[in-house]
Amino acid sequence: MSDIKLTYFPAKGRAEIARIILSYSGKKFTDERISGNHFGAIKSSLPYAQVPVLDYNGQVICQSLSIARFLAAESGLTGRNNLENAQANEIVDAVADLQNAFVKVFFAKDQDGVKNALDKTYPAGLANLEKILKSRGGQFFVGNNLTWADLVVFQFVNDGMANTPPKDLKAFPKIDNLCKRVAEIPNIKKWLAERPVTNM
Repeated sequence: MSDIKLTYFPAKGRAEIARIILSYSGKKFTDERISGNHFGAIKSSLPYAQVPVLDYNGQVICQSLSIARFLAAESGLTGRNNLENAQANEIVDAVADLQNAFVKVFFAKDQDGVKNALDKTYPAGLANLEKILKSRGGQFFVGNNLTWADLVVFQFVNDGMANTPPKDLKAFPKIDNLCKRVAEIPNIKKWLAERPVTNM
């Protein structure tokens, strides 16, 4: 039985980056995927009445980015100093802005908004990230070493939100190259091959 348990719905959603970090680190964890009915039954007992929730050696941590940031720190993926930590957080926040822009229109069933997100918002955001990646040496987003910023960009490009990733990376060759390299990291490659297939 693992001392680490991540609880979320049977979806990638807000929990997948935590799963990727845990998989990269090689830490054994329980990937608990609960139904809507199960969530309804336990909702009132959860600190913020929402998931994901991480149980880490008996301590409960909530909020998806706080969970991922903590796991990144535990795995040596937050940079080598405060500046690199801030630079990694900057990239993560930029990706979160893109994700939130899509989620807002997707769950509102705003098809024009979804199209705008895919055709304009995503490419504009990726263009900004491409410039930053290039300015920092072109290999990684922070300190010329892998950080959770690279994993967050990889997960966004690979999965998108609601299984809707960016359409094309031809205009962003450095991001494309980074994501291809991340996909070949053995523990991440293994997770991608073995994770449950989900619609979201």
